[in-house]
Amino acid sequence: MKKNMPLPAYVKSTIRSLNDAGYEAYVVGGAVRSWLLGTEVHDHDITTNATPEEIKAVFKDKKIIETGIKHGTVTILDRKNPIEITTYRIETGYTDHRHPDQVSYTRSLEEDCARRDFTINALCYHPKEGIRDFYGGVQDLQNFVIRCVGDPSKRFEEDALRILRAIRFAAQLGFEIEENTRQALLERMATLHYVSQERITSELIKTIGAPYFKSILKEYRPIFTLLIPELQEFSESKWEGILMNISRSPSDAEVRMALLLDGLNDAARSDEILRRLKYSNNERYILANLLENKNLPLESRIDMRKAMYHLHVPVSQYFDFRCARDTRLSRTELDATHQKILADKDCYSFKQLEVTGKDFKAMNLKGPQISAAMNACLMAVIEERIPNSKEAILEYLKEMYGE
Repeated sequence: MKKNMPLPAYVKSTIRSLNDAGYEAYVVGGAVRSWLLGTEVHDHDITTNATPEEIKAVFKDKKIIETGIKHGTVTILDRKNPIEITTYRIETGYTDHRHPDQVSYTRSLEEDCARRDFTINALCYHPKEGIRDFYGGVQDLQNFVIRCVGDPSKRFEEDALRILRAIRFAAQLGFEIEENTRQALLERMATLHYVSQERITSELIKTIGAPYFKSILKEYRPIFTLLIPELQEFSESKWEGILMNISRSPSDAEVRMALLLDGLNDAARSDEILRRLKYSNNERYILANLLENKNLPLESRIDMRKAMYHLHVPVSQYFDFRCARDTRLSRTELDATHQKILADKDCYSFKQLEVTGKDFKAMNLKGPQISAAMNACLMAVIEERIPNSKEAILEYLKEMYGE
């Protein structure tokens, strides 16, 4: 097992400052988990037996942010590096199934770890003491297991969001959810209605975009049909098809959501679902563009230019979507055709046309006429009926308008 966790200098300094003042201090949670798994560590949160007021006194010379102080969290800025320091605490009473009714401080690290969701998130580390593991988190990491700290029914009853967090971690890490934890989250999934839609969607997007989403979708389908009831309409054969499509897709949450919604084959209902899930306008726009162009021909260079004209998403993302849906398509050939179009500077957009709005106005075209004429000219160029030259386009316009 790894022994020496590499810590940024400002994290070491923060721990040392608390220790020198007579307090305990440990890096806790995700940073320790990620280090042990050999994945990238993003944030280093610290837990301590010092109270918020004592923390503020230790770091009186630093900039202090108190936005989380009512929950025992103080954020210290060290050389512009934010680091959250939270007092050991005990939480009781979750009447809203999300937040503790009462938070009280404790001097016991073990009691603080007892309130955490999963064993792999209850790991602590100190540069001199090494890892502190009260609930078997290291063993669960080694066995690729997601397990609640203590009674899983109680953990999910306290905070329903933990149901989605368990599924998300399993999808991201490729871990199995321990059987008692699995049964408890399925039994408690109805409590998800206590969670705000924004928080649900945040977890959902992370899960859909995770490497092991396909297996999680298959095993925990009841959770996903609870969140998106329209998915209950899918037959078993349609589900199998969607699972196969997702297995061929990259870890792209937008592509995979498009593959899920593709089963409905109804643009209006798909957008209604996204609105209900509170997807952003930009996310809805991307998904709509993928779905509305899902059947464009891609056999020739002309087809590809037409597709590029219609797309408002990265071409690579569109290819990911199309190749996941249709095994007959060759990604290598699609990429080659696309790159050839770019290298040869083929025309597929209005800004590439060798004419401007002034040229259309010079022919006494106005308003909608200009828009229609531009579309007609662009399609003629894309389809190679005329070359992309000013002379050819103006001649084509004269023929169109009988001049």
